[in-house]
Amino acid sequence: MDKEQLTSLEPEALVEALSDWLDQTEEADFDPDVPSACLDALEEKVPDLPPFDAAAAEAAFRARHRDIFPQEVSPERRPFRLRRGLRRFAALAAAAVLCVALAGQGAGLDLFGSLARWSKGEFLLTTGQDLEGQEGYTDNIWEDSYSNGQAALDAYGVEEPMFPTWNPAWEGEDFPGLEVTVTQEADGTVLFVEDHRTSSGRGYTFEVRQRESAQAAQADVETQDALAYDFDGRTYYIRADGPGQYTITWSADRWSGRIYGDMDLPSAKHFARSVTQRDKYCYEPPDMSVPPEYETIQEAMEAVGIDTAYAPEWLPEGFVPVASDIYRSEHRDYRTAHLFCTDVEGERNLSLTFSLSSDPTATGSTVYPKDDTPVVEFQQGGVTFYIISNLEWKTVAWTDGGLSGSIGGGLTEEECRQIVASIPRYAQ
Repeated sequence: MDKEQLTSLEPEALVEALSDWLDQTEEADFDPDVPSACLDALEEKVPDLPPFDAAAAEAAFRARHRDIFPQEVSPERRPFRLRRGLRRFAALAAAAVLCVALAGQGAGLDLFGSLARWSKGEFLLTTGQDLEGQEGYTDNIWEDSYSNGQAALDAYGVEEPMFPTWNPAWEGEDFPGLEVTVTQEADGTVLFVEDHRTSSGRGYTFEVRQRESAQAAQADVETQDALAYDFDGRTYYIRADGPGQYTITWSADRWSGRIYGDMDLPSAKHFARSVTQRDKYCYEPPDMSVPPEYETIQEAMEAVGIDTAYAPEWLPEGFVPVASDIYRSEHRDYRTAHLFCTDVEGERNLSLTFSLSSDPTATGSTVYPKDDTPVVEFQQGGVTFYIISNLEWKTVAWTDGGLSGSIGGGLTEEECRQIVASIPRYAQ
């Protein structure tokens, strides 16, 4: 079924047909114009949409497509770490998918939240009204599942670092999947499993067992025919199981760990080291060969008709524009401006997004991935701002009537506050 056939359907049939099309479409055949055209058709057929429950819609979508999002798939180490290739892919692909994503947000869909889930928790910032009819936010909204193994340990109060935080890249393969399970065995042992597999079946598995005693945990360690690898006060036993197959076992207090699957010896040692020491984030500059259409966020906001008094007049030194885009709905008063910047010397990126709707209650909610750092809340100019941390990335987000703002990147909390202080609309 092509784009014209899809968009000719009635709303409910269109949504079902689009979902089926997405299920059947391979990556090489994916045409971003199809979902974009369908969203435009939906806006034309149903111009006055009711308030949209983004969280419920996302949960329903994930339930239907578990093969795409197994157990709330997320990249992001303790919490789970994105591989360098995926971080680079996210930066380089941002401009390419932005038009479709902005169109989706214009229809009340939070595509960015769907694509970006990976940390220990999430921060839901409502741009209109939540289910109780109150403006605000909910922290860690996905309580019934775990985005990664470390999040499961956190939920059970296990403070001992046991899961590896490194995820190796598979050359020539799709990105590994992620499935997290927690089970209680007959003897009372709690088993935490984080399982990774590629589309070809290759992969590896992480297991952590919570035993009744340190002696019981030590009994899980497999020392026979294994290499003793000492690192950071622990001894990891690495055993070759066959060509390209290794098993790593160790214990700490009353917890035992086991990693097994496709890897070489250097990778096995890297797995072991990453349990207690997280890899340093490696910055890779995005493609800067094509200059952006808009050099500042103010220019992008002017182009789409958003008051530039909401834009910051100060940004940390070193950032240069890389990509920009705007979106304006043809069927209702909704518009968005976006600017992506990078600081090559400082090895960090910056993203600025402003959206405006004439009807705040009809705008969908925005979900921000976060680590276990508490959300910082502060007041400026009569508006509440939230600073959400996600490893090296910090986002300051807020809503003001029909306007929602989001500024995130490799920032410090102080820089976030300085950026907000420079916004004319909120000047003290």
